Amino acid sequence: MKPRMRHRLAVSALGALAAVSLLTPPASAAPADSTAPRIGVDAGRAPHVPAPATRFGEVPDIPWPPAGVVPPKHSAEKLREFGAAMSERLAQSFPKVVTEAKDLRFTPWSGEWEGVIEDGQDYLTTWAIYQDKIGRTATAYQVEAPGHFTPSPRQWCADNAASCSATKLADGSLVLNAVSRIETGKEPRHIESALHYRLDGSVVWASAYDYDPIFDEHQGPNRKEIALTTAQLTELVTDPALHL
Repeated sequence: MKPRMRHRLAVSALGALAAVSLLTPPASAAPADSTAPRIGVDAGRAPHVPAPATRFGEVPDIPWPPAGVVPPKHSAEKLREFGAAMSERLAQSFPKVVTEAKDLRFTPWSGEWEGVIEDGQDYLTTWAIYQDKIGRTATAYQVEAPGHFTPSPRQWCADNAASCSATKLADGSLVLNAVSRIETGKEPRHIESALHYRLDGSVVWASAYDYDPIFDEHQGPNRKEIALTTAQLTELVTDPALHL
């Protein structure tokens, strides 16, 4: 039976492990252990090593959301329209960024639970699930409406990440890149996220993993490196077509 996945961000006090298990289903509170199949890193790709931890004080502590931003209140029907448009976009754009992706599929855009959208919801989430040369993995997306996401970049880093860096873009917006470490009792696992803090007060973010975050009977292997690079994650979240 396909597990029912919970999508909401684990940034509240859900326990030490859940606090860093970004965008993972409740069944995946802990990633797969070393009994999962192990396959070597694709030699054709440069190894991805998480950047050394920076002082969180170096990440801008900008007020968030910007002053005057009022979160919109969309109907469930309107949110489904946004989701349909973003699905069409991702079907074209994701393979251009993640060129090794095969058998790509997206879960329905959702809220708290997979496939469920409610009136007044301020965000939408989806998973891009695919195969690469190592095995199955997934990228988690969350699109936050303007004014809904409240942690500043520095606050988000302090609450969720082991290392962070921030880049100001030409338009004045900011991309936060962060790596979270999960202690499993055996080999630690990692999640890398990119969050695009946009001028209109919205935030679009995506997370990639060094394990398969979709826990079911088709569990993919653990990896020696995170499935996507920092540059790929940044390109995914800065797509202007992803918005509410």
